[in-house]
Amino acid sequence: MFKEANMFNQKNETMDKHHNHEALFDQEWEKGQNNELIEALKAGVGFQEKLFALPGFKEAFAHKLTCLECSDGRVNSHLGKLALAGEGLLLNSEDREILVKAIKEQGLTITGHENCGAAGIAHPGEGSDDYGYQKAKELVADTGNAYHEVHHDEFTSPVHNERTLVLEGTGRFNVADLEGFPGQFISSASHFGLSTEYQKTEAKALIGIALGDHSFGKRFDKENPFYLIVSAKDEAQYEQLTKMAEEIAADYDGFVKVNGFIAPQEVLAQKI
Repeated sequence: MFKEANMFNQKNETMDKHHNHEALFDQEWEKGQNNELIEALKAGVGFQEKLFALPGFKEAFAHKLTCLECSDGRVNSHLGKLALAGEGLLLNSEDREILVKAIKEQGLTITGHENCGAAGIAHPGEGSDDYGYQKAKELVADTGNAYHEVHHDEFTSPVHNERTLVLEGTGRFNVADLEGFPGQFISSASHFGLSTEYQKTEAKALIGIALGDHSFGKRFDKENPFYLIVSAKDEAQYEQLTKMAEEIAADYDGFVKVNGFIAPQEVLAQKI
């Protein structure tokens, strides 16, 4: 009898947690629906104008970004965020060598964090958190750079709230701290000079998280798609990243769409 009662209580507790989790997702989704940039993206007009008019937009390019963090939109040390999925744990050996060199040259702090979706992809099941921390610390060992951890109670959102993936090619756009920009994954893979093959693999992994059960999932549809946002340093990079993004989006039957912009040249011309 006591065993049955205990099982009943555990079942109710699990259901309560699920309902609370879904309520948080609903709350974050509605917040995104009311975001003026999401509204412009859905309307198909005015995105660049509204983005460039955001208070602090140009200033978001004005300071050196000093931290390599996970693409996860909940993770932000406010040190100036460059990002890769799992801090690069999905990289092949050749791309990892490129990243190690870039981290050394740029003097980046390396961040580890719990509940990493990329770690769950690379190392499913129990121990995925340990695997994620291990890979971040291996980067620290190989570079000699500083290490920092972001824990769950420091996340900027209690749940995944990403409506976009910013394909950030400038290495200057501190979108993570730009108030008014919708929830975002960030990929700095282009900035680091990583292979197109990796950039596509990473983007698809992050889209998979967004469209899956651990994020907004089925709330996305053709009328409310997930967006790949190109942030480019010049026309050539804009064309290259947009072409790649459109090739990626083509696999998702209208559930993923592409937009983007070229960063203000007068700001990029300023030395930092």
